[in-house]
Amino acid sequence: MNPSPLSATPRAPFDQLVELLGQSGQGYALWTAEGHLLMATPAWCQWFDVPPSSATGQPLQLLLSAAAWQTHSQRFTAAGKGQRQEYDDTRHDDFGAQRHRRIQLTPGAADAQGRHEVLMTLNDVGREYARGAVITRQHEQLQTLQEQLRSRRDDDGELDKLRTLLDWRTAMLTEHNEMLQLLSHEIRQPLNNASAAMQATLKAIDDLHLPDATPATKALLRAEHVMQQVIGTLDNTLAAGTILAVGGKAGASSETDLPTLIKLVLHDIAADLRPRIDVQWQTQPRTVQLHPALMRLTIRNLLHNALAYAPAETQVALRISESDEPLALILEVIDQGPGIPAELLPRLFDKGSRSNHSHNRPGAGLGLFIVRSVLQLHQGTVEALPLSPHGTVMRLVIPQGLAE
Repeated sequence: MNPSPLSATPRAPFDQLVELLGQSGQGYALWTAEGHLLMATPAWCQWFDVPPSSATGQPLQLLLSAAAWQTHSQRFTAAGKGQRQEYDDTRHDDFGAQRHRRIQLTPGAADAQGRHEVLMTLNDVGREYARGAVITRQHEQLQTLQEQLRSRRDDDGELDKLRTLLDWRTAMLTEHNEMLQLLSHEIRQPLNNASAAMQATLKAIDDLHLPDATPATKALLRAEHVMQQVIGTLDNTLAAGTILAVGGKAGASSETDLPTLIKLVLHDIAADLRPRIDVQWQTQPRTVQLHPALMRLTIRNLLHNALAYAPAETQVALRISESDEPLALILEVIDQGPGIPAELLPRLFDKGSRSNHSHNRPGAGLGLFIVRSVLQLHQGTVEALPLSPHGTVMRLVIPQGLAE
C-alpha cells in the first residue's frame, strides 16, 4: 500500500494544494517578496511557456522570456510594493486565434523591507471579449436602424420600426445580463473549488498532527486569505456591473430565512477569522423580506472591513434586531477599530473611495458602494456611526412589509 502523500514530506500539504489548484484548470502562481516562485499550476506554466518541473524556487526574471518580462515586470514590481494589479494579456495560439487572460496580482504578506508576497490569478476572459464583439455589432446595427428611422419619419411604418428598436434594445440588455451571470459562474466556481480545497487540506494537516507542518499551514492560510480577497473583489465587481446594468432594479425580494442567511455569510469568512465574529440576536430568528444574494454580499463586505481594520485581538459584533415603527430589520456591524476619518465620511459610500490608510490593502473601493446600492434597492438606509471610546457601528435598516 502506497504511503499517503500528506505524510511523505513536511511539504506534502503544500504540494497537495498545488495539485488541487492544478486540477481546477485555472492559472495560479505564488512568489516570495524576493521574486522567487513558490508554486505554479500547469495552466500558469503553459501560458508563460515555463517548464513545470523546473519552475519552483527560480527567480521570475529567469523563468520568463525577455518579451514576457518586459511586458509584465512593471506590474510585478507594483504588486510587490503592495499595489493590487488587474490587466488583460492577449496571445495568439498556433492557428493564429487570439486568446485572452485577465491577470490579477494580489499582494500578500510583507517582509521587513515592505516587500510583499504576490498571488497571480489567470482567468480566461475569451467569452467576455466575444460578448464585447457581439455588443459592438449590435450597437452598429442599432445605430443603422436609428438612422433609418430618422430618415423615414413620415413613413407610415415608423411606429413599427420604433417598436422593433425597443424590442431590440430589450433583447440586448437581456443578453448582457445573461452573459454577466455566465461570466460570474465560470470564473467564480473554480475559485470556490480552490478555496474549498485549501480548507480541506488545512483540516487534513490538523487531523494528522504532522510534525513541522507549521510553515505549510501558514502558507495555506495566507493563500486562503488572498483567495477570499480575490473572490470578494470579483463578487463586488460583478454586483456593481449588475446593479448599473439593470438601472436600479434589484429583482424580486423573497421570504428568506434569516438564520440561514447569517450562517452562509459566516461561511464566506476565512475559517481562522470566524471566531472573532460575535453574532448577537436581539430578536427572534425568523424569515424576512429581502434579496438574499445581494444582502449576503452586503453583510460580508461590512464584516470584511471590520475584521481588516480592527485590532486582531478584538471581536467584531454582528447585531440583529428589529423595529416596529417603521417595521424594519436592523443589522449592525460593530468594531473596535480606529474609526472613520472625518475627511472620508462625506464620500465613504462613493464608488472607488478609499482611506489614505488603506493604500496597502487589496481592493478597488467597491465594498461600501455595493452596500449603499443594495440598501437603496431595498428602499433602506445605511449609516456609519462613531462608537465610544473608539470604533464604528455600520447600521443597516431594511424596511419590511413594503408593497411589491
